[in-house]
Amino acid sequence: MQPENALIARICHDLVTPFNAIGLGMEAYEASGDLSLLEHVKESVGKANIILKFMREMYSEKSETFRHSFASLNALISDFLRDRSITIDLKLNESRIPHGIAQIMMLDVVVAKESMPFGGAMQCHVGKDLREITLSYAGRNISVPDLNLCGELNHKNIMLYSLVKILEENEWELKILLQGTDVLIFQKKRPHA
Repeated sequence: MQPENALIARICHDLVTPFNAIGLGMEAYEASGDLSLLEHVKESVGKANIILKFMREMYSEKSETFRHSFASLNALISDFLRDRSITIDLKLNESRIPHGIAQIMMLDVVVAKESMPFGGAMQCHVGKDLREITLSYAGRNISVPDLNLCGELNHKNIMLYSLVKILEENEWELKILLQGTDVLIFQKKRPHA
């Protein structure tokens, strides 16, 4: 599958659940007239909106000089992780982050969300010179992503593929520092210019 097709399939896959919930909620409301069902519909609309905002921000083209504010990036990532009971602690030494670094962080978040099916906590630290990102996952039964990406490209591995491709294109080195069933620590470094 071509990367763009896999990405479209992934976005559709992520939106199916909230849109199905909206449809079922509206059917139930129309059949019963129970106004409390509209709260569930509203919640599902909110979930779909978060997914769309996150994906749009992650894949939008930005100029080399564009920088995300720490507050907006933190809010976007926290909202995206909320439905999986995953918390994130972002540690940034900068108040504004270049889009390329933010994009790597957002892709990291999607991969972490897939790797932590029972929830947990993430910590992301971006070094002072923006040349090192350390990401830690802590939770139950963490699955380790296969960084070799063997096999067919599909909606399940497109985000990891995108992350690895961006890292390779920008000469970032990716290492697993610690791996276990309840903890996983990745580090990304890029050479000095």
